[in-house]
Amino acid sequence: MPDYQLPKDRLSFVFDHNKCILCGACVTACRDAYSWSEGVAWRKLPVFELAGLKTALSMSCNHCDNPTCMFACPAQAYTKDPKTGIVWIAQDKCIGCGYCTWACPYEVPQEEPDGTVSKCHFCRERLEGGKGIPYCVQACPTGALAFGWTKGGSTPDYLAPSDITRPNLVVVPPKEGKVEASPLKVKSEKNYWELVAFTILSEVGLFYALVSLYLHIPYGALVLALTFAAGLLPSVVHAKKSSRFLRVFLNLRSSWLSREVGFGGLTVLLASASILFQQLLPIAMAFSALSVASSIMVYMLKARPSWYDPDTPISFVGTGITVSLPVAAYLLDRYLFLVAVMFLALEIYTFQRRRGGLLRWSSSETTE
Repeated sequence: MPDYQLPKDRLSFVFDHNKCILCGACVTACRDAYSWSEGVAWRKLPVFELAGLKTALSMSCNHCDNPTCMFACPAQAYTKDPKTGIVWIAQDKCIGCGYCTWACPYEVPQEEPDGTVSKCHFCRERLEGGKGIPYCVQACPTGALAFGWTKGGSTPDYLAPSDITRPNLVVVPPKEGKVEASPLKVKSEKNYWELVAFTILSEVGLFYALVSLYLHIPYGALVLALTFAAGLLPSVVHAKKSSRFLRVFLNLRSSWLSREVGFGGLTVLLASASILFQQLLPIAMAFSALSVASSIMVYMLKARPSWYDPDTPISFVGTGITVSLPVAAYLLDRYLFLVAVMFLALEIYTFQRRRGGLLRWSSSETTE
């Protein structure tokens, strides 16, 4: 829930299916006005089936009442205007982690060639300066796309559930027929080795430390410090604007990514100190557990239905336990061995469930 007072009325885009002629003038106007980079689209016009005909929906940022992009951003690069409800990005504060692109169910934030993120800002400079209305609205020849003050949005069932972000988009449905579309699509996702490295290494460190306490084997503190340090270093590389990386700690209040890195950093410091002062190891392990728990929450996004699932925490815990399998087998501890085998079986099961692809909410074209 937002921790700020929403204005009684806020700016919203209004789209009328009955007036749209699929000309794309709204998209062209926005592109020409802001000179989009290649591959970037602040506004899209996905085409849907409608009783044997075609219809479209002009989509851009919905400037939501509960902007998950803003709450997810670790660098506090997002701001929501308390008077108008407009959400915008300060690109000079963006660290290029891309987490906001995961958190938005409407695929709004766009990655620029330099790694930062951009999106529609409701032509804020035109509205506030009294210079005119949004370019997209101005260009629409039929009045299908408009804007105005509303008390909230009214989105159709072929978009992501509105309770995720409470979007400020009003859609007037077709007078005849029903839009034949599903908000769910199976889409490929980029693989980020830096994130995989931190995820696996942090789990290895935590569970090795647990095993070391249980079986009284050495180097628990050393392994914990080294694995978390080795996992955090690639994370700096993942942030495209690594010179701003320290901004990752600015949003501990609402960003699980900030918490993940923050707890991970404390783990490195305390685990390193516990090499000399053993009494600090339980505290270091507690922070490592908080970091791993935050890692799980980073992926538990309602915008990604395949991730917002019990399979996600099972997979995380399973990875940590199964990497302890060789240690358990080597030391012939049959109880830990059986636990690891159980989680290995669960991991195989969850992997089989995910083989079909990544299920996510999507506002992109469904007729392809």
